[in-house]
Amino acid sequence: MQSIVKGALALSLGLSALSAVPAMAQQANQFAGFNVGGALSYRHTKIDMKGFLNSSPSADDGAASLDVSYAFALSPQWSLALGGTYDLNKTDGGSVSYRDGSRTGNVSVKLKNHWSLYLAPGYAFAKDWQVYGKLAYHRAQGEYTDSLFPSGTTSHDGFGYGVGVNYAATRNLRVGVELQRVNFSREQGNESSGKPEMTEVAFKLGYQF
Repeated sequence: MQSIVKGALALSLGLSALSAVPAMAQQANQFAGFNVGGALSYRHTKIDMKGFLNSSPSADDGAASLDVSYAFALSPQWSLALGGTYDLNKTDGGSVSYRDGSRTGNVSVKLKNHWSLYLAPGYAFAKDWQVYGKLAYHRAQGEYTDSLFPSGTTSHDGFGYGVGVNYAATRNLRVGVELQRVNFSREQGNESSGKPEMTEVAFKLGYQF
């Protein structure tokens, strides 16, 4: 009878210890949890055009975006963040001039309604510091303005990949910097098609709950 009681007690303690592992990892990993913040980005956007407009206009521009994520603690060092972003402004994609008979026209492009969903595994390599990778799905609309022909919009899907570094400035404040490359799909507009490509450096600020 005594051995049964001891066995039951040991089993109970073992199950309690196992159930506490996720909570301990969550508590030990300071980059795990719910994060709300934003980012200011410097972007270089190029539009690879084919067809009537056989050109590659490009532009440098700034962007502000919202960033919401939740990071799961896999261990005291490793975490996996699931999140999304949404741009608060349009991004300049450049312009190109062309000839149509005796007339000279101009087409300018902007990206708007840009959002993304991402996965970001992270590793805390030192006290208060984390490095992470990012794989994201992106969607945006290309807004083209043509001085001679009808203007319009195109919808582009894309995938992004990047790396970044986070720093726990305080118990709740997170700052970071991120480099990301995004390749969008090619879509048709009037007599030309366009394929946006974007490279950005983002400076991030977030509140960790």
